[in-house]
Parts: sequence; structure tokens; C-alpha cells
Amino acid sequence: GSYRDTIIQQAALKRGTACDLIRWDLLTPELIEAALALIPAQQLEALLRHLLGDLRHHRRGLPDLICFEPQQQRYRLIEVKGPGDRLQDHQRLWLEFCLAQGIDAGVCQVEWMEGTA
Repeated sequence: GSYRDTIIQQAALKRGTACDLIRWDLLTPELIEAALALIPAQQLEALLRHLLGDLRHHRRGLPDLICFEPQQQRYRLIEVKGPGDRLQDHQRLWLEFCLAQGIDAGVCQVEWMEGTA
């Protein structure tokens, strides 16, 4: 039950420390709070265990976006693909992992509107 407090305290303590996995300018305390409010503990643990189980390979392919929907008390992970782009094997594996864990994850196909791009 204290994992939330531990994560918040450690993030504050480590803020600014060089880490290839973290963009401190984007990972605000408010964002951490939002994530902890919406991501169930067992899903967060599964994601982190998967990532850390083989960091060399699993650091690639994690979906591009996380969408928080506080009114619906849910979140989802989104892989974004542009015109002509396709899922890579490591991205497909992450999506399959997420779905197997009950994590809402999917692909957003972006298409250019006529007269743009």
C-alpha cells in the first residue's frame, strides 16, 4: 500500500539524476500523481517487471503515448503510426504483453487530410 508514497519520494529524491529512461523535464510530480491514481498497482508492477526483465530489448517498443482519462478512472497506452508506417516486432510484442495483462493498449493510425503534409 505504500508503493505510491515510495515512488513519489524516490522521484523527488532522484529528480534530475541522469537516466536514459527518464525525461525529467516531462515527468512532473503532477504527472506521477496522475499515473499513480489511474494505473492499478498490479498493472504497474507487470509493466515495470517486463521492462526490467530484459531492459536491453524491452526498452524499445513501449507504446508512444499514455492517455489518462480521470473522469472514467482509466488510462490507455497508444502506439502511433503514420501513413506508410507499420508495427515493428518489438512494438507488437509490447502490445500483446499489455493486452495479456488487461492493460488497455492499441494503435492509432494517423492519416493526412487532403491538402496537408
